[in-house]
Amino acid sequence: MADEEKKQKCPAGAPMWMTTFSDLMSLLMCFFVLLLSFSETDRHKFKEVAGSMEQAFGIKRNERTFGSPEGNVIISTGFMSTPLAVKLRQSLEDIVADEVSSGAAEVDAAGGKMTIRVKDLLAFDLGRAEIKKGFLPFLDKLGAFIKKHNVQVVVRGHTDNVPLMRGAPFHSNWSLSAARAVGVVEYWKDKFAVSSKKVSAAAFADGSPVAANDTPANRAKNRRVEFFFRMGGDEKAFGGIEESVKRKR
Repeated sequence: MADEEKKQKCPAGAPMWMTTFSDLMSLLMCFFVLLLSFSETDRHKFKEVAGSMEQAFGIKRNERTFGSPEGNVIISTGFMSTPLAVKLRQSLEDIVADEVSSGAAEVDAAGGKMTIRVKDLLAFDLGRAEIKKGFLPFLDKLGAFIKKHNVQVVVRGHTDNVPLMRGAPFHSNWSLSAARAVGVVEYWKDKFAVSSKKVSAAAFADGSPVAANDTPANRAKNRRVEFFFRMGGDEKAFGGIEESVKRKR
């Protein structure tokens, strides 16, 4: 008579390997959550995705697709939301706080970018490109900030749509807005020896209004000087990922 086979009882609970597997899954989830937190969310795309979620489950698509889907890089290669960028933006907001509180300037900040808008009458006489003396202290504060920190700034000149009078120092609003922007950059270069790699000038004339040019008040809003800052400069995270993305492209 054959010996009866001994049966081993399985221990209660999940197998031992499940503990290691669970730890691995938790670490992977944390890793992807960190990647997502580092990225800059495109609000427009996010709304589109959120609005189409009901179409993604339980509804058959009528469209035919060909080829395998391609994923998008969720990490912003510029990565302009680093703690350094946030700190620099806060410092710059403190510098221009007096002008903002007085209504002479406006600040538009997002991520690691920041735009400071200044009324042209504070900076220049109507139809002129010479910097007013009262505007120099403001430029000195910005120039010292640019000189000290790793930032890049574009000085943008804007006008309204009213043509210049005959005999005016400038032929058109294009030349006027360009002269104003270049004058600010040259002032920084002469006084603070700011590198040309950090600053640049751009002219928009009446091509980028913030209000309709239909009333004197709105035209006054369009006559402005803007300082567009990129915080952090070359302080980028995940440089290896950025390089790999460039090679794939």
